[in-house]
Amino acid sequence: MKFKHLRRYRQVIRVLFKYGLDDMLAHSNLRKVMPRLLLHKKIQGEFSKQTYTRSERIRLAIEELGPTFIKFGQILSNRPDLLPQEVIEQLERLQDAVPGFLFRDVKAIVEKDLESTLEECFANFDEKPLASASIAQVHRATLHNGEKVVVKIQRPDIADIIDIDLQILLEFAEIAENNFPQFARFEPVELVHSLKKSMLRELNFLLEANNIIRFQNMFREEQRIYIPKVYTRYSTRRVICMEFIEGIKINQVDALRSQAFNLDDIAEKGLYIYFEQIFRHGFFHADPHPGNVLILPGERICLIDFGMVGILNRKDKDAFRDFIVAITRGNFTQLTESIEKLTKRKRIANKEELEYDLNILIDEFPPHTIDQRNMTEVVDRLQEIIYKHKLAFPNDFFLLLRTLVILDGISRILNPKFNTLERIRKHSLRLFQEGFEPQNMVRTTLEMIVDVWDYVRVFPSDFKRIIEKLKEGRVKIEIQGLNPLLHTMDIVSNRLAASIVMAAMIIGSSLVVLSHIPPLWHGIPVIGLTGIIVSGLFGIFMLISIFRKGKY
Repeated sequence: MKFKHLRRYRQVIRVLFKYGLDDMLAHSNLRKVMPRLLLHKKIQGEFSKQTYTRSERIRLAIEELGPTFIKFGQILSNRPDLLPQEVIEQLERLQDAVPGFLFRDVKAIVEKDLESTLEECFANFDEKPLASASIAQVHRATLHNGEKVVVKIQRPDIADIIDIDLQILLEFAEIAENNFPQFARFEPVELVHSLKKSMLRELNFLLEANNIIRFQNMFREEQRIYIPKVYTRYSTRRVICMEFIEGIKINQVDALRSQAFNLDDIAEKGLYIYFEQIFRHGFFHADPHPGNVLILPGERICLIDFGMVGILNRKDKDAFRDFIVAITRGNFTQLTESIEKLTKRKRIANKEELEYDLNILIDEFPPHTIDQRNMTEVVDRLQEIIYKHKLAFPNDFFLLLRTLVILDGISRILNPKFNTLERIRKHSLRLFQEGFEPQNMVRTTLEMIVDVWDYVRVFPSDFKRIIEKLKEGRVKIEIQGLNPLLHTMDIVSNRLAASIVMAAMIIGSSLVVLSHIPPLWHGIPVIGLTGIIVSGLFGIFMLISIFRKGKY
């Protein structure tokens, strides 16, 4: 283990002790890197178990541990299938605002990555950061052609810190998967690997630049939305230069009214833009909080910050459309089927009970009252059901739900009577109807042919591998529900064998007694007497076991 790894391990353990979360180390190898004395003596701090709930202490510990843990917490905040609601609520409050780093470091990173001096690249560069977060900070600048831009610069050495933290999180995930069956089914190791991919993408600003360009292409002909320019000439893995946008935040109602903007139209446009992203393109801006949605002159909607995006394939788009339509129609059977599709058809342990809970959900939120209810209420209730039944969904599903909840909140600020779910239903049905247009049916048919051809193409090689594994005896076949039956059969056969042995011992011992074979005790053969006593005790113990378990 490298020294810098050891130091970070110790920091993590100290924070866990500080917030009374040391029980997380119960099965961990992390204890090996700390003195034994520290493992038995709690680090005293103001965050006692009496003052803060466990959920609050988890959030505070994550915030102190820094960007990797904060990012992981933010991802988990979108996973109500993994965590109870009280933990989710705390993780949603995670903050990653931290003090900015020195301008000399900013200058060094920009000049090294752009291979030019700051003066050669920019006519003006504001030394004071516009905003600062755990991974990067943003500065205003002006290009030599007079265009105003913002430059986001990655924190120095943040990649190394994140790499170490990911190793620590991976160990925690392995502990959970190997020692806690209730977590193993959610594949925590795979979750950390997913986080690693996400973090590596977030650390590569060129990918964010590509996201911006993709959104520009998606909405090239759409006048209702504006995507800011990205300057690839001044963008690298650690530096990204984007157009500076001056607009009004979408939740600043008074400012919008002062410009005579129509708030109802803005709400409609905002949802339409996101519907197009989700249901048509399957590629959506996944962080639409008010600071990232600006209103420009002409009521154009501008999205900024494309570091977090969600991706849906065609099947997931269709399943989510069915999911929304089922809620708005109050059809719990269709809702159950759409949930089953979204869970990638993984086996649902008790489908009847799930249908019953969804039926209650529909009764609580009848379609004709949805416009009077907050979408957050529907989603919260749905997430309780998901957590109860331990349903496993793709991460982007919860990212999508979170996005829609934020949009619903913003829309209701603009128009308190806005019905988000009904508009989603109408839009999804419109796209469904468009699917029956000749050109779209041809495209869908071609996609299905390609899918079938992919299966046909790989089938011979897959079948060959299965046969080879069968020949080598490397295939393990498990039948659901067979293990308990085999266990019962083992018990029955063992008891039957024990009964036969006991009967044989009694018969043999009786013959020895009748034969008067020495040695004798009061005229009774000792060997025969011993056999009868042992058999009798064995039989009594077996009867006690049977009666205790009620198996009679």
